Amino acid sequence: MPKTTATIAIRPARRSDLPALGRLGAALARAHHAWDQQRFFLTDRMEEGYAWWLGKELANPAAVLLSAVRGRRVVGYAYGRLEPRDWNALRDRCGFAIDLMVEPEARGAGIGRSLTEELARRLVEKGAPRVVLQAAARNRSAQRLFRALGFRPTMVEMTREAGNVPSRRPASAARSR
Repeated sequence: MPKTTATIAIRPARRSDLPALGRLGAALARAHHAWDQQRFFLTDRMEEGYAWWLGKELANPAAVLLSAVRGRRVVGYAYGRLEPRDWNALRDRCGFAIDLMVEPEARGAGIGRSLTEELARRLVEKGAPRVVLQAAARNRSAQRLFRALGFRPTMVEMTREAGNVPSRRPASAARSR
Protein backbone atom coordinates (compact mmCIF):
# COMPACT_ATOMS: atom_id res chain seq x y z
CA MET A 1 0.00 0.00 0.00
CA PRO A 2 1.59 3.34 -1.03
CA LYS A 3 2.23 5.87 1.72
CA THR A 4 0.81 9.31 0.90
CA THR A 5 2.10 12.74 1.98
CA ALA A 6 -0.47 15.40 0.93
CA THR A 7 -0.69 14.76 -2.82
CA ILE A 8 2.51 12.70 -2.88
CA ALA A 9 2.47 8.89 -2.98
CA ILE A 10 5.56 7.00 -1.79
CA ARG A 11 5.59 3.64 -3.54
CA PRO A 12 8.00 1.00 -4.85
CA ALA A 13 9.70 2.21 -8.02
CA ARG A 14 8.57 0.75 -11.34
CA ARG A 15 10.42 0.15 -14.58
CA SER A 16 8.40 3.00 -16.09
CA ASP A 17 9.95 5.33 -13.46
CA LEU A 18 13.52 4.68 -14.64
CA PRO A 19 13.85 7.71 -16.97
CA ALA A 20 12.77 10.02 -14.11
CA LEU A 21 14.97 8.18 -11.61
CA GLY A 22 17.90 8.52 -14.00
CA ARG A 23 17.24 12.27 -14.24
CA LEU A 24 17.03 12.63 -10.44
CA GLY A 25 20.08 10.44 -9.84
CA ALA A 26 22.08 12.49 -12.33
CA ALA A 27 20.97 15.69 -10.56
CA LEU A 28 22.16 14.19 -7.26
CA ALA A 29 25.51 13.28 -8.83
CA ARG A 30 25.87 16.78 -10.28
CA ALA A 31 25.19 18.35 -6.86
CA HIS A 32 27.88 16.18 -5.28
CA HIS A 33 30.27 16.96 -8.12
CA ALA A 34 29.68 20.69 -7.65
CA TRP A 35 30.60 20.31 -3.96
CA ASP A 36 33.82 18.40 -4.75
CA GLN A 37 34.80 17.87 -8.37
CA GLN A 38 37.73 15.63 -7.52
CA ARG A 39 35.86 13.26 -5.21
CA PHE A 40 32.63 12.74 -7.18
CA PHE A 41 32.64 11.64 -10.80
CA LEU A 42 30.36 12.59 -13.68
CA THR A 43 29.96 10.95 -17.05
CA ASP A 44 28.61 12.30 -20.32
CA ARG A 45 25.55 10.06 -20.05
CA MET A 46 24.80 10.28 -16.34
CA GLU A 47 21.01 9.96 -16.74
CA GLU A 48 21.33 6.76 -18.75
CA GLY A 49 23.93 5.38 -16.35
CA TYR A 50 21.76 6.00 -13.31
CA ALA A 51 18.68 4.55 -15.01
CA TRP A 52 20.70 1.45 -16.00
CA TRP A 53 22.05 0.95 -12.46
CA LEU A 54 18.74 1.51 -10.71
CA GLY A 55 17.05 -0.75 -13.26
CA LYS A 56 19.45 -3.53 -12.25
CA GLU A 57 18.69 -2.85 -8.59
CA LEU A 58 14.94 -3.28 -9.17
CA ALA A 59 15.70 -7.00 -9.57
CA ASN A 60 17.97 -7.15 -6.48
CA PRO A 61 16.05 -8.70 -3.56
CA ALA A 62 18.36 -6.89 -1.11
CA ALA A 63 17.54 -3.47 -2.61
CA VAL A 64 14.74 -1.03 -1.86
CA LEU A 65 13.95 1.57 -4.49
CA LEU A 66 11.10 4.00 -3.80
CA SER A 67 9.51 6.71 -5.92
CA ALA A 68 7.73 9.80 -4.63
CA VAL A 69 4.98 10.55 -7.14
CA ARG A 70 2.75 13.60 -7.54
CA GLY A 71 0.04 12.69 -10.01
CA ARG A 72 2.00 10.84 -12.69
CA ARG A 73 5.28 12.70 -12.13
CA VAL A 74 8.15 11.22 -10.11
CA VAL A 75 9.42 14.09 -7.93
CA GLY A 76 11.80 12.16 -5.68
CA TYR A 77 13.30 8.80 -4.89
CA ALA A 78 15.15 6.86 -2.23
CA TYR A 79 17.42 3.87 -2.74
CA GLY A 80 19.11 1.56 -0.29
CA ARG A 81 19.94 -2.08 0.23
CA LEU A 82 20.91 -4.65 2.78
CA GLU A 83 24.66 -4.86 3.20
CA PRO A 84 26.66 -7.64 4.88
CA ARG A 85 29.25 -7.11 7.59
CA ASP A 86 32.11 -5.07 6.15
CA TRP A 87 35.41 -5.67 7.93
CA ASN A 88 37.13 -2.80 6.10
CA ALA A 89 34.57 -0.27 7.33
CA LEU A 90 34.03 -2.06 10.67
CA ARG A 91 30.33 -1.85 9.83
CA ASP A 92 28.12 -4.73 10.88
CA ARG A 93 25.33 -5.89 8.59
CA CYS A 94 22.81 -3.13 8.04
CA GLY A 95 20.46 -1.44 5.71
CA PHE A 96 22.49 1.14 3.81
CA ALA A 97 20.58 4.17 2.51
CA ILE A 98 22.45 5.13 -0.65
CA ASP A 99 20.46 7.84 -2.41
CA LEU A 100 17.79 10.36 -1.45
CA MET A 101 16.76 13.03 -3.93
CA VAL A 102 13.76 15.34 -4.18
CA GLU A 103 13.28 17.83 -7.01
CA PRO A 104 14.09 21.35 -5.76
CA GLU A 105 10.59 22.65 -6.48
CA ALA A 106 9.03 19.81 -4.47
CA ARG A 107 11.20 20.32 -1.37
CA GLY A 108 9.85 21.61 1.92
CA ALA A 109 6.71 19.45 1.82
CA GLY A 110 8.08 16.53 3.87
CA ILE A 111 8.83 14.31 0.88
CA GLY A 112 12.47 13.71 1.87
CA ARG A 113 11.36 12.85 5.41
CA SER A 114 8.70 10.45 4.12
CA LEU A 115 11.08 8.79 1.66
CA THR A 116 13.75 8.36 4.35
CA GLU A 117 11.30 6.93 6.88
CA GLU A 118 9.75 4.54 4.34
CA LEU A 119 13.17 3.42 3.11
CA ALA A 120 14.31 2.73 6.68
CA ARG A 121 11.06 0.89 7.47
CA ARG A 122 11.41 -1.36 4.44
CA LEU A 123 15.09 -2.08 5.10
CA VAL A 124 14.27 -3.06 8.68
CA GLU A 125 11.37 -5.16 7.37
CA LYS A 126 13.94 -7.01 5.21
CA GLY A 127 15.97 -7.77 8.32
CA ALA A 128 18.31 -4.80 8.78
CA PRO A 129 19.16 -4.33 12.48
CA ARG A 130 20.04 -0.70 11.77
CA VAL A 131 20.12 1.77 8.88
CA VAL A 132 23.32 3.60 7.98
CA LEU A 133 23.60 6.48 5.56
CA GLN A 134 26.06 9.10 4.40
CA ALA A 135 25.52 12.76 3.62
CA ALA A 136 27.87 15.03 1.72
CA ALA A 137 29.86 17.20 4.11
CA ARG A 138 28.49 20.34 2.46
CA ASN A 139 24.86 19.14 2.41
CA ARG A 140 23.85 20.64 5.75
CA SER A 141 20.12 20.46 5.08
CA ALA A 142 20.29 16.68 4.55
CA GLN A 143 22.35 16.32 7.72
CA ARG A 144 19.73 18.29 9.68
CA LEU A 145 16.96 16.09 8.28
CA PHE A 146 18.79 12.88 9.12
CA ARG A 147 19.58 14.03 12.67
CA ALA A 148 15.92 14.98 13.16
CA LEU A 149 15.00 11.43 12.10
CA GLY A 150 17.29 9.91 14.73
CA PHE A 151 20.44 9.25 12.72
CA ARG A 152 23.71 10.00 14.53
CA PRO A 153 27.11 10.85 13.06
CA THR A 154 29.45 7.87 13.26
CA MET A 155 32.19 8.41 10.65
CA VAL A 156 33.73 11.28 8.73
CA GLU A 157 35.10 10.52 5.26
CA MET A 158 38.16 12.57 4.33
CA THR A 159 39.81 12.64 0.93
CA ARG A 160 43.33 13.60 -0.13
CA GLU A 161 44.30 13.59 -3.78
CA ALA A 162 47.49 11.82 -4.82
CA GLY A 163 50.31 14.35 -5.11
CA ASN A 164 48.62 16.76 -2.70
CA VAL A 165 50.92 15.96 0.21
CA PRO A 166 51.62 18.90 2.51
CA SER A 167 55.24 19.60 3.23
CA ARG A 168 56.26 18.55 6.71
CA ARG A 169 57.59 21.17 9.04
CA PRO A 170 60.28 20.11 11.47
CA ALA A 171 58.79 19.11 14.83
CA SER A 172 60.78 21.88 16.57
CA ALA A 173 59.15 24.56 14.35
CA ALA A 174 55.67 23.26 15.16
CA ARG A 175 56.39 23.34 18.94
CA SER A 176 57.82 26.85 18.92
CA ARG A 177 54.53 28.46 17.89
